[in-house]
Order: sequence, then C-alpha cells, then structure tokens
Amino acid sequence: MAHNTTGHDEQDHGPVLLVAYDGSPMSEAQLHLACRAANDIGGLVRVLHVAELPRHLPLDVPLPASEQERVDALLDRAEQIAARYNVPCHIGVDRARSVGEAIIANAEECKARAIFIGLRDRHRPGTSLLLSGTLRHVLQHAPCPVQIGYLPAGLPEHLALPDESGPP
Repeated sequence: MAHNTTGHDEQDHGPVLLVAYDGSPMSEAQLHLACRAANDIGGLVRVLHVAELPRHLPLDVPLPASEQERVDALLDRAEQIAARYNVPCHIGVDRARSVGEAIIANAEECKARAIFIGLRDRHRPGTSLLLSGTLRHVLQHAPCPVQIGYLPAGLPEHLALPDESGPP
C-alpha cells in the first residue's frame, strides 16, 4: 500500500528524506521537520509505516480489519501533514518481521539522504533513557545520517508540534 501525494514520480525528485512513522506525536514532529527540510533542499519525503508481523504469519496475510483501519488512519494523518508543506511525498506501508530492518532496507532502496526517527520516553519513574531495539538497529546499520527526535515525559505535545491553524 503506497501512494504519491503530489503526482511526482520518485525518479524526478531531489534527495529523499525517509520518515519512520507510527503516528505518535514524536513521529508527527519528525514528519514536520522532514517536510521543512525537503522544502529547503528540493527533496522528497518518504513516509514509512512498518506493520510488524509475527514470524508464524506469512508477510502477505491481510491485517485484521481493526489494524487496517488504524493503519489507514495513520497514513491519512501523514498525508494531511505532508500536504500542508506542498512537498513531493510518497507514503507507504511495509510488512516486515523487524521494524529496524525494514527502515534500513527502505533507506537503502531509495538512497535516502537522511532518516528521521523518534525516540520515545519509556515513562517509567527512575529509569534512564533507553534506546529501543529498532533505534539501535537503525543507528548501527544506517546508510545515511539519522535525525533523532525526542519528547521527554511530561512535555506537552503542543510544544513539539507546529500550530495546526497557522502556516507551516
């Protein structure tokens, strides 16, 4: 499932900025940053949502209806955000066993100039900041620079995201 929101072919774009997108406030903030950067450099934003499937299921198995609805809503939201910036944008879903491996494979395939990914606070009292297995894999295997965004626990989400009512 993938579509191009501006009608541009990926062959006639500039640098590709890959955004790992899960619909969280941090991934939305990263998408805004990538769109701004794409405007600055004449690039294309490639939004990637990875549906991680257990090893016992084939990768082509249909998602349960509730999960498919959730994914569709995530992609619609990503499309709305990208449309505000009027940048060439490709939005898609990969099915994979590992989110980190899917991000790296996608970055290599599209020859990404940068990967935008969020770091989530674990929200556990007394714990230090932990890197997820996904983020560790991306950092260890990235073929390009990685832009990591972070929202600390307790930070109001509106401080990380642009005002929806105003221009980008």
